[in-house]
Amino acid sequence: MDESNLCSPADEPPHEPRLISHGPIGQVALCGCGHLHLNLEYLTLRFEQDAFRELAALLMHAQRRLDGDLESRTAPGPANQGDCSALH
Repeated sequence: MDESNLCSPADEPPHEPRLISHGPIGQVALCGCGHLHLNLEYLTLRFEQDAFRELAALLMHAQRRLDGDLESRTAPGPANQGDCSALH
């Protein structure tokens, strides 16, 4: 990682972030100071661990809602029976 992602003060030696997760859209690294760096292509967000946990919970909740909405739109029933037009 480049030095622009380091979160150490200028008068301290840098804490090189350690990669803890990666995927097609980005990566998450844990800095020696305890911050998490979420890197998404041209954007890096730095979080305290509690804030990162809150973000992860928010995203998981949103994904469950999306999955539930998708299931309700594709479940056989009077309104959806044989109709796949709701999926795009």
